[in-house]
Amino acid sequence: MRRVILCLLLALPAVQALAADQPGKAAIASAHYLATEAGHEILAQGGNAFDAAVAVSSTLAVVEPSSSGIGGGAFWLIHRASDGFQTMIDAREQAPAAAHKNMYLDEEGKVNRDLAVNGPLAGGIPGEVAGLEHLAKHYGRLPLAQSLQPAIRIAREGFPVDDKYHALMNWRVDTIKRWPAAAEALLADGENPPVGHVIKLPDLAWVLENVAERGAGGFYSGPVAERIVKGVRDAGGIWTLEDMAAYVVKERDPIRTMYGDYELVTAPPPSSGGIAIAEMLNILEPLAINDQEPVLRAHLIAEAMRRAFRDRAIYLGDPDFVEIPVEMLTSQYYADGLRASIRPVRARRSSMLAGNM
Repeated sequence: MRRVILCLLLALPAVQALAADQPGKAAIASAHYLATEAGHEILAQGGNAFDAAVAVSSTLAVVEPSSSGIGGGAFWLIHRASDGFQTMIDAREQAPAAAHKNMYLDEEGKVNRDLAVNGPLAGGIPGEVAGLEHLAKHYGRLPLAQSLQPAIRIAREGFPVDDKYHALMNWRVDTIKRWPAAAEALLADGENPPVGHVIKLPDLAWVLENVAERGAGGFYSGPVAERIVKGVRDAGGIWTLEDMAAYVVKERDPIRTMYGDYELVTAPPPSSGGIAIAEMLNILEPLAINDQEPVLRAHLIAEAMRRAFRDRAIYLGDPDFVEIPVEMLTSQYYADGLRASIRPVRARRSSMLAGNM
């Protein structure tokens, strides 16, 4: 029997959506209970799983600012149950036109990690809003405006700080304090808000209301875009209104590979997780790791992961700008060579792996 697995490995906001024309029972899993409730709310209004994905994603942008947000990008790996159609919506951020290869280097030519991680130069042109519109327009059943209502309501009325929010804000509070607008929105009197404190985000509600009224155009042009670009440039960033207006969502064919009787359907580049998963599983499949004793099993998995992540650093990137040897990296022949380099009783230094950079 051939079974299909949909798999997406990302450090980004992502929703895997499964939909039928007439859904029956439904299950939603997300990083926050309010986002999960938002998804069920939209299903109850007649939406399908893709509409629910819009509601979940937009609500996470409100209640989980540490990991999600309309200021970032997203991938959606989707499967339409009615006809088996599968695709990945690529709404990842894009570099502004003024970006260049040396923008994160200091005067001595060394990487300035702070510039690359924090502040106005660290972010690309956001893609999530365009992705939400694309998902609703091409795969959903309800208007985008309807699926955004839970997020708008929660942003206006507020949500209580939980242990996770408090812990993550504590980790980043010093950085947030460097940016007054972020501190005003996410902190309480300039400090990490205590558990139970209610966070209200009226500016975010205003942005989402503009999107509900005008679609993605309400974000990438007009007063929202003007305010975003001004804020970024006032802080030292390089975004322009032309960068915002030029953003385009793309659909990409998923990566497919077999693992035993299972077909793995996963994310293609520019996501790096899908190829890494395929490569790791191709290395491990002939090793029957479930039959190995625990220490050897852990060793084999770690060695497969190291080789896949070595290749991730060397070969992967944005396919619109670099050529990626997808067929080679996901082939059994290539995995055979990598597997042969694994020593069952000894770990090899990553710096000694062939092709290491």
